[in-house]
Amino acid sequence: MAELALVGDIGGTNSRFGLVEPGSTQLSRVAVQKNEKFASLEDSIAAYIQSQGLTELASAAVAVAGPVDGEWVALTNRDWRFTRETLRAAARARKFRLLNDFEALALALPHLDGDDIVQIGGETPTKPAVKIVLGPGTGLGMATLAPLPEGGWMALPGEVGHISLPVQTREEFEWRETMTLPGVLFESEDAITGGGLLRMYRAVAEQPTLSSPEDVLQAALAKQDAAAVKTLDQFITWLARIAGDAAMTMQARGGVYLAGGIAPSIVETLKTGTFRTVFQEKGRLAHVMRPIPVYVIVEKFPAFKGCAAAIADMR
Repeated sequence: MAELALVGDIGGTNSRFGLVEPGSTQLSRVAVQKNEKFASLEDSIAAYIQSQGLTELASAAVAVAGPVDGEWVALTNRDWRFTRETLRAAARARKFRLLNDFEALALALPHLDGDDIVQIGGETPTKPAVKIVLGPGTGLGMATLAPLPEGGWMALPGEVGHISLPVQTREEFEWRETMTLPGVLFESEDAITGGGLLRMYRAVAEQPTLSSPEDVLQAALAKQDAAAVKTLDQFITWLARIAGDAAMTMQARGGVYLAGGIAPSIVETLKTGTFRTVFQEKGRLAHVMRPIPVYVIVEKFPAFKGCAAAIADMR
């Protein structure tokens, strides 16, 4: 039997696992586990390994939603702390790599094509160039992928969710003020996430009747609730500004990739609405933005491909 490697994508709500052969991105035995059912990430990994009847793995690469600096690592949106060694032991792996979730998504970008992505404007790059990936889900993450002179790529994790929300109009300032808690800094992640979408809706609706981000999205897309429609329009405007600012900052001529759970569900609205116009609004340098393509990642488990790429690079 060929040796196997574990790939994992750990968010604040769910942990996703699968198996690959080292050197391949071909995925098998995918499982999604609710974090609330486990006391720790080690327990979640061990449960998956046991469910697959495995006693040893060649290697493992696990991507987590949070910074991965230092010996002890913690999820940003869940009270789980762990080390590389505790995760390696839980996975029963001889080699182990821990990645930030958007670092893994960045490493996946060269392996996404065809039905994995939907392009929204711009031009297809003709040579390797800087790419960025960002997107709202439970949190708002980002990473940059830079081409190396000798070939290959380097992923650089970022924390765009903790920058200031790019408000411009008086109405936007008032909207943000309504959402801001006294003495608490308001960050982009407080609006441009699933929870932020619901927070935006409750701040603008005169009599809020929707109780979840999914309800707000569905009502907005069906145009059944005026406050929900207004919320989604503003959500897209702020997302476009953040994506445009990041693309301009990094000169991401290789493209901007939108990931996370929300972007695929609103891809048609992103294609036909104001997203591209707002993304390109950079005054005298708008011409720099126009050729930059934006892609929505619709592949169900893109981070797994980045984890698989990291495993292939293990020495």
